[in-house]
Amino acid sequence: MNKPQCFNLKKIPSFLGLPVGDLEDLSSEKTAVAGYFCDNLNAPSPGKRFLARQLRYASSHLDAPKLTDELFSLAIDVGDLNVFPLQPKKHFQAVVNQCQAILNSGSSLVLVGGDASGLQALAEATRGIIGTGSTVITLKELAHEKIPVEQQIVLAVDLDQLAGRYRSRPSRVAGLSPGQIIHRINKAPGQIIAAALYGLAPSLDFHGNTETRAALAILAAIIERMRRGKV
Repeated sequence: MNKPQCFNLKKIPSFLGLPVGDLEDLSSEKTAVAGYFCDNLNAPSPGKRFLARQLRYASSHLDAPKLTDELFSLAIDVGDLNVFPLQPKKHFQAVVNQCQAILNSGSSLVLVGGDASGLQALAEATRGIIGTGSTVITLKELAHEKIPVEQQIVLAVDLDQLAGRYRSRPSRVAGLSPGQIIHRINKAPGQIIAAALYGLAPSLDFHGNTETRAALAILAAIIERMRRGKV
């Protein structure tokens, strides 16, 4: 896996300022956060691949959410997954294999960025690790479906569902506020073994501050909820 690009020789930008590590640093007590640099395979939308890099950059420049000391010590930025977006079959298998390598360590995994193809690979990666695999649960299903507490789930957080007022390039007015998304994440039943945070093509200038802050707060909420285990 590719480590985050270094823009500052003194400190490597990372999600929420987390420690940077690799597979050998993972264990059942850890949560790995990885970037997914691909946006041309599922409902292509140029720019979504930049979400992970923007969140890393913003974590050191904006007033990013702060994790508790305990959570900070249990989460690791493991860099970007190696991707091959111009070779879909090779790409999909490579992403599945890398996700499985992380999950096989016992660590939970949050995949950040890109389109929904990352979510598809993440769901596939759970097969063979926990038998029949996990169930993918969306934000809409969190609000309406009854999910057994013992269910192991892959949480799908599509930032395209953010309301227009929170986005730099809104395609509609309706949608969810960051607080509503976080509330659903906090109330999610079951055990979240993996999550995908995707669907936003962030503005790379000051116009994107609101959506970037929202995405960082949602990422922090996902990590916090994962560490609580079954609810």
